[in-house]
Amino acid sequence: MQKRHFVGYGLVCFVVGMAVQAGLAQDKRPTYSPGLFKNLSPNDAATTLLDGALQLAGNGSWERIAVARAWYLGGEKARGQTLLDEVTGSKRVEASDWFRVARVYEEAGEWDKAATAFDTALAMSPKDDTGMIEAGGLANLHQDRPRAEALFERAFQRNPRHFWHWVNAGGSYLGVRPQ
Repeated sequence: MQKRHFVGYGLVCFVVGMAVQAGLAQDKRPTYSPGLFKNLSPNDAATTLLDGALQLAGNGSWERIAVARAWYLGGEKARGQTLLDEVTGSKRVEASDWFRVARVYEEAGEWDKAATAFDTALAMSPKDDTGMIEAGGLANLHQDRPRAEALFERAFQRNPRHFWHWVNAGGSYLGVRPQ
């Protein structure tokens, strides 16, 4: 009987310890202080702030993509790519995630990667006429007029009277990015 009490007591302690540890782990969030980034090199300040942002992001895909974008466009492509791969490799990845990843690649001047990401997003969300216009407008800006016009056609078939479709498609022929 005494052995059971020790085992039970040990089990209760273990469960309470795990609960406390889980609670403490959840509270590990960055806190702002006036000296957080002052007097640091730009790279150290960026690392401090982006690491804090990543902690705050948790599992949020859009937030993680935002941090990845800062790293990727800021010259730390490997760090950014790792985060992008984590988001796009998740079982919970959505079309909106792929659109955001495509925008990062396009902004970095990597149209081939952006076009592939846009294709993935549109395959996941084949009725997204706004996404088609955006991808088409950017394709037009990257001298891929056949792709642009095919996407424009699909979008206008779905929603021919959408004002912003007309503006974004038309503007792309003048070198204006879709908004």
